[in-house]
Amino acid sequence: MQKEYLLLEEIIKEKGKDGPVYYIANPGNYGDSLIRYATLKFFRDIGLNFTEIKSFKTKKREWWPTLFQRNSTLIFGGGGAWCTLWNHEKLVKKVSKRFKHVIVLPSTYEITPSISNATFFCRDQYESQDRLPDALFCHDMAFYLGTISAQEGNGTGYFFRTDKESANKVEIPISNHDISATGNHYTPIYSFFDEISRFSIIMTDRLHVAIASSLMGKEVHLHAGSYFKNKAVYLSTLKKYFSNVHFYE
Repeated sequence: MQKEYLLLEEIIKEKGKDGPVYYIANPGNYGDSLIRYATLKFFRDIGLNFTEIKSFKTKKREWWPTLFQRNSTLIFGGGGAWCTLWNHEKLVKKVSKRFKHVIVLPSTYEITPSISNATFFCRDQYESQDRLPDALFCHDMAFYLGTISAQEGNGTGYFFRTDKESANKVEIPISNHDISATGNHYTPIYSFFDEISRFSIIMTDRLHVAIASSLMGKEVHLHAGSYFKNKAVYLSTLKKYFSNVHFYE
C-alpha cells in the first residue's frame, strides 16, 4: 500500500508549498473517526505543518488567515461525503472559494463532484474512478493505521448498520451493536477498537468496522450496503491484502 500513500504525500506537499495548509475532517459517524485519526497520523509522519478547522460552520474570525492568504490549501477528509445519501459537495464547493488548492482525501464517489480547484483521491478503482476518471487512487486513510493490537476474542460480533445506508438484506440479530452510530468523527477511537476486539469473528456491513477488524486479524464477513461502496473498497484493497475478509453481495 505504501506507494499510494507516497503519491498522496507528494501531491499534498506540492500543493501545500504555496502557503498555509488547513484540514477539515469529513463529518460523519464513529467510522469517520478512524479516518480522521489515521489522517492525523499520516500528517505527522510526513511532517506536514497544518491547522485543523473543526467545523464548516465555524465563526468567520477563525477563517481570517485564508481571507488574507490566497495561496492557502484546504485538505478535506476522506469518506462517503459524495453520495446521494450524504452529499457534502455544496459545502465543500462553497468553502473551496477561500483557497487556492483543495485536496479531497480518498473517498467514494457515487456522484460526480465539480470543484475547479480540487484534486480528488478515490478509495476504489471501480465505480468511483468510472464516475471521476481524473481522480487518483489511494487506499482509504484508515488502512494507514497498520496492524492494530487486539485480544484474540471469542464468538461472533454483529455490527450491522441501522440507518438508511443499509441494504436491508440481512436479518439483524438481537445482539447487534451498530457501534458506528454511537459516535462521530471526533469521538476517541479506543472504545471502537475495544468493542470489536472482544470477538474473533465479525459480521458487518459497516466499512470501517470491517477495516478495523481486518487490521486486527479478525475473521471478517463484510456485507454490501445500499450502494457500491463496500464492494468497491473490498475489491480495491481488502481482497488484495487481507485473506481474512470475505464479502457478500
